[in-house]
Amino acid sequence: MAQGVKVAVVGCGAVAEHRHLPALAQGKDCQIAVLVDCNRTRAEQLAAQYSVPTVLTEYRDLRDLDIDIAIVALPNYLHAPVSIELLSAGIDILVEKPMALSVAECDRMLQAAQDGGAVLAVALPRRFLYANRFAKWAIDSGLLGRLISVDMQDGVVFQWPLASDFFFCKDKAGGGVFIDNGSHAVSHLLWWLGKVRSFAYYDDSCGGVEAECKLSLEFRSGAVASVELSRLRNLRNTTIVRGERGELEVGLWTNSVSLRLADSDIVIHGQGALGDRPVVSEQTQIDLVAAEHEDFLTAIKTGRQPVGSGAEAKGAIALIEACYKTRRPLVHPWEDTVCEPTRVLAYGA
Repeated sequence: MAQGVKVAVVGCGAVAEHRHLPALAQGKDCQIAVLVDCNRTRAEQLAAQYSVPTVLTEYRDLRDLDIDIAIVALPNYLHAPVSIELLSAGIDILVEKPMALSVAECDRMLQAAQDGGAVLAVALPRRFLYANRFAKWAIDSGLLGRLISVDMQDGVVFQWPLASDFFFCKDKAGGGVFIDNGSHAVSHLLWWLGKVRSFAYYDDSCGGVEAECKLSLEFRSGAVASVELSRLRNLRNTTIVRGERGELEVGLWTNSVSLRLADSDIVIHGQGALGDRPVVSEQTQIDLVAAEHEDFLTAIKTGRQPVGSGAEAKGAIALIEACYKTRRPLVHPWEDTVCEPTRVLAYGA
């Protein structure tokens, strides 16, 4: 990898400040060349912290600079329009999740990448957690036998260090916890289990942004999955994969693995690790984003698809969009009304 790949970070909010900039700073192959934000004062503060030579308030000015790649870390509604302009100019893009707010926007992004001869990647850092990669292998290799079910719980009392209010504005965020954490969850399940046959989706949006939601899925393989997401409660924050031969539980953000095989009373608890690096400490969020950056740069260099390719991320947006269109009210335990699940045949099934 050539030294000094020139990176522009477009958007200086919390995800840039607490994830992308620290990850870029610890890498050896990149130079943070430009920060872009409409709040120039904030951008200048971060530029001083990371010795970034150029600050801009207009992302279109990047087209006149010597920039190799751009990380688009803006509010959700800007992911597509900003990425499209930069991709069309031939700038390789790593865009934060969700990739876009609709399949139509995804299609325009993919077309812009093709027209500009640029690489489009979507931020999916959970793909780089060793525990999750082990789970993918366990599913594909048949270690667990025929897959029966997946149970994912993802929730904490909301504590993200906000730099703006866009998370709570439906027109800017596109939704609530489902399009936020659900982008990770849906992408993960499609990666592990493949095509969806049918689904049922419930949330508490009441016309605004949802704080709680539930999703049940049936896959073409016959496996079923349940997903529970919350911004109001601390949930288990693991995924349990059950098969005929055993059960595997992995952390969503922690590199933890527990394996129980059906014919044994022994449970294995540990961490995932690469074969050539058998000893591993816990992977931090910055470690995961740094691995994401490395994968993106390698994809550009070698011509292979990035782990979070735009084409693959589009599938998650398609399911999220379909869920939002068919949402039903989430019934809380303290309410009397009971809604029977209505399953919807998945898009393209």
